Parts: sequence; C-alpha cells; structure tokens
Amino acid sequence: MPNSLPRTVYTVSNFSNEVKTLLESSFPDIWIEGEISNLATPASGHAYFSLKDAHAQVRCAFFRNRRLRSPIALANGMAVVVHADVSLYVQRGDFQLIVTHLEDAGEGELRRRYEALKRRLDHEGLFDPAHKRKIPKYPSAIALVTSETGAAIRDMLPTIGNHYPIASVRLYPALVQGPDAPASIVTALESMEQDNFCDVAIVGRGGGTLEDLWAFNDESVVRAIGNCQIPIITGIGHQTDLTLADLVADRYGATPTAAAEAATPDSDETLQFLASCRARIQLAMRRRTERAAQEVDALNARLRHPAAIVQQQVQRHESLHARIQNIAHTRTQRDQILLLNLSHRLHARSPAITTDRALTKWLALKRQLFYLGEQLLTRPRQHLKAASARLNTLSPHETVKRGYAIVRLPGSGAGVTEPEQLRGGDTVHTEVSGGWFDAQVERAGSGQRRSLLKE
Repeated sequence: MPNSLPRTVYTVSNFSNEVKTLLESSFPDIWIEGEISNLATPASGHAYFSLKDAHAQVRCAFFRNRRLRSPIALANGMAVVVHADVSLYVQRGDFQLIVTHLEDAGEGELRRRYEALKRRLDHEGLFDPAHKRKIPKYPSAIALVTSETGAAIRDMLPTIGNHYPIASVRLYPALVQGPDAPASIVTALESMEQDNFCDVAIVGRGGGTLEDLWAFNDESVVRAIGNCQIPIITGIGHQTDLTLADLVADRYGATPTAAAEAATPDSDETLQFLASCRARIQLAMRRRTERAAQEVDALNARLRHPAAIVQQQVQRHESLHARIQNIAHTRTQRDQILLLNLSHRLHARSPAITTDRALTKWLALKRQLFYLGEQLLTRPRQHLKAASARLNTLSPHETVKRGYAIVRLPGSGAGVTEPEQLRGGDTVHTEVSGGWFDAQVERAGSGQRRSLLKE
C-alpha cells in the first residue's frame, strides 16, 4: 500500500458527473470570441465545430433548435462571438461549449459598444420613465422623421390615413443608414422642433441587421430624441429589434406601422366618443331646460296677481269705511275732525296708487324673468349648434359631396373596402353626391397607391 490514509474511489461515471457539475456551476454564462474550424453539420440539423485562436481551441455544439433561429450561415474560418454554457460530454469525457447565441465578430463589437453606451446613458437617467412626455390622444399634426424613399413611410402614411385622416402630416426626410445618418437624423429633429408644426413625431425605418440600425444607437441621436420637447414615438426595425432610440423615446412601437397606430386614435373609438359627447350634451340641455322651467314655476308662485292685491285693498277700504260711518253716528264734532284726518290718511294709501306700484314692480319682474330665461338657453343653443357643425363635418355625406363615392355590393349592401371583394364582371352599386348608379367591374386588383403629405 502506498499510504494508509483513507481514500475516496470514484467510478468513471461519478468522476465525470462531478467534473460536469463543477464546470457548469463555475461558468454558467460566458461569451467567447474565436475562429470556426472543423465545422460539421450532420443531417440532424445540429452543428459541431471548434472555436480556436492562435494558442488553443475548444469544442462547441450548436443544437438545431437554436441554430435555426440564427441568421448567420456558419463557415470554416469565420470569426464569431458565441454566448454559451460550459459543459462536459460525459460519454466521451469531452469538454465542450453548448452555444446558445452566435454573432459575427464585427457585430459582436457593435453589441459591446451598444451595451456600454446603454449602461452609461441609463446611469445618467436618460431612459428614466419619469422623463417621458405624454402622447396626445387627438393630434392635429404629425411629423415623420424617416427616409422619403424607404419602406417605413409607405407603411406609416396609409396607417395614419386610415386611423385618423383629419391629422396633417409633414415629412422631415433623413438618412436612416450609413455614416452620415446620425447627423441627418439630428438635423431633421432640430428642423421639426424649430417649425413647431406638430403635436407628436414618429422616428422610424424598416428592419435590418444591428449594423443597419446602428444610426439609432448613436449617442447624438439618442440625446437629440431625449432633449426634444415634442413627444416622440419610435418605430425602428421589426419586433426583435430594440435600439437606444427606442429606450429614450416617449413611446416605442415594434414596427413603423405600430408606431403610426400609437400616434393616432382608433377611428371607431373616436366616433363612439363623439356620439357619447352628443348624448351628454343633449342630456345636459334637457336637464338645464327642466331646471329653468322649475325656476320659472317657483317665480310664478312667488308673484302675486295684481287683482288679488286690489281686492285685498278694496276689502280693507270697505272695512274702514264701515268703521268711519259707525263713528260718525256716535261721535261728536271732534270725531268728525278725526274722521277728516282719517280720510286724508286713507287717500294717501289709496288702492289705485298701491295698484300702480304693484303693477310697475310686476312688469319689471316679468322683463327680468324673460331676460334670465333667454340667458339660460343661449349657451346650450350655441353648444348644440357647434356640436352639430362638427358632426356634419365628419358625416360621410359631406365626404361624398367633395367628390368621393361609396361603393356597395348589391344584395348585401356591404361597403367595398378591398379589391379582393370584387371579381371581373361583378356589378356594384355606387352612391355619389347627386344620386347613384350601378356599374360593372371589368377588373380589380391591389396596387401601390400614391401617398400625399398634408401640409
């Protein structure tokens, strides 16, 4: 025996499993850069290769489910950066990396620059949600900062036109790719802010690689968006793309179309809101009128009729006259003098004078009552007239009067909104401003419609 100390004897499987556990716990998440060699792609769809540099190499496995989601075509000699889990293939005792993500080495450098700038700007508080401005629900004007020939503007203009056609749209053209793009985007944002034309702005472009979208990770562009006083919505790339411009923007749209939808209210919701406003106005007018009627009734109840006042004075006069006659029969000359004094006092309180005063007061109250009634009804009438004018502006009949037409399918009466609803030879019912006519479709198809910018 070499020594008498207690010893632990491992089986090969136990030792391999212990080493596997130790490796995986020590290196749960790692990025490695190197060159691909010994690439093998069997029929299973997995990829096996070595990642090497000038002094060492390590085996890598890139399994099918992750490889199919990677846009990079693997080749020997390619410089890549991999994100991997460290493991041990127990059956052969091979140390290997299980690749979860793979990038071109150049893109990996961009990714590191992206993460470094993101951390620095986040530390400054540039991405703080408290700094984000509120997007107006009903913008009167929308600015588009994008390429005038790119796919983004062809997506955004129809979306804005369908959702909220009353909004004015102005394009601020900018380069969205290449070394000159950051300065071009910043210049477009500055021009937009100086014009003070819009309520909200959309900064967007179509999808691409990290390098294609790099202009929107430029620090000058990110700070220009963060410092802009106009609320900004970004729609850059596709669902999986996220730039620093998206993080600093007041709202982020996954695509240019999604950004245009975020900048505009839904047309159906807007119509429902207007209908609700109209109902509330009508209810308020009815309640205001009812309250005014109640006030008139209350004033009428407080106002005594002049005839009642006269009758009361007449009765009082007759009563006094009877008392005077009684005194005249029982009193002496002194009483007659007293009677004369009473007669003068009665004349001063004549019913005719009291009636004139009461009548004058009643006429003044009547004029005041009519004036208050007119004042109470004037403002509701003005509100109703303004609401009616706004509703007429949005009426489809007003749209038809401007030269548009409503095309319907005969029988069902459904409106034709897409060319796919029609085939050659179909008959359609068309309504125009002066009446209607039936027409036969020779052909139908989809096509690029020219978009116009509203100034």
